[in-house]
Amino acid sequence: MSDLFHRKWTLVTGASSGIGEVFARRLAERKSNLILTARSADKLHALARTVEAEHGIDTRVVPVDLGAQDGATRLAIAVAALDLPVEHLVNNAGVGAVGLVVDAEAARHADMVRLNCEALVVLTRHLLPAMIARRSGGVIQVASTASFQPVPYMATYAATKAFVHSYTVALAEELRSSGVRMMALCPGPVPTGFQEAAGIPQLAGPMARIAMTADETVLAALRAYEDERTVCVPGSINRLTALSAKLLPRWLITRAAGEAMRRSGRALPAKGGTSR
Repeated sequence: MSDLFHRKWTLVTGASSGIGEVFARRLAERKSNLILTARSADKLHALARTVEAEHGIDTRVVPVDLGAQDGATRLAIAVAALDLPVEHLVNNAGVGAVGLVVDAEAARHADMVRLNCEALVVLTRHLLPAMIARRSGGVIQVASTASFQPVPYMATYAATKAFVHSYTVALAEELRSSGVRMMALCPGPVPTGFQEAAGIPQLAGPMARIAMTADETVLAALRAYEDERTVCVPGSINRLTALSAKLLPRWLITRAAGEAMRRSGRALPAKGGTSR
């Protein structure tokens, strides 16, 4: 295990559950000090106490709703006030929903864009200058295999993750030779509370067979980040799916994605979601 995170401060968003919580726990094993943020103060404080006791690290808890109009700005100000050298950022907080776009309130889609895209951009831009000045550190941006193609019935969610993917790869090139890492994590199905809150039926059949646990996903992400990779797609089937999305005509993969959503029962009235 590398010492990339050892006694360095890492900010993890959406840290109260799911992939974000697992990131916090696995980073704590690597002796990273943690700044934990999400909406649920109680869950964050409980997690902070646990990882401090188990791994002897320092933590700070900053409860913020990143989906609020000024949420990302308030978090940036709060983190600056801590006066800590944030070496790594895990932009994990996100929200999703399934269903026809016209069945959901416009505000729901706007909130999704704000959390999945705007908050990520604000926090990345806020922390990058100091990383560049130190010539160390970096950012893990949590995207999705949905970032590789349009996904009917999850149109806004997939589009936001495509933004995250493209933004991250572009920044990685801008930062080449800067000493700062920039990686897009593109997981496939990962059973967490995210699916239930977004209105996605329980994973079954082929989807259940290709699903990876949050722990498997995070371990793959940290290995890829340590290896300075720009994009991480955990799981061989997920990588094959991503490759096919690059090779096949866009209309064909969009049609196939729509059919898969209908067959799986995900083409439901719009519902969702929650920070991940």
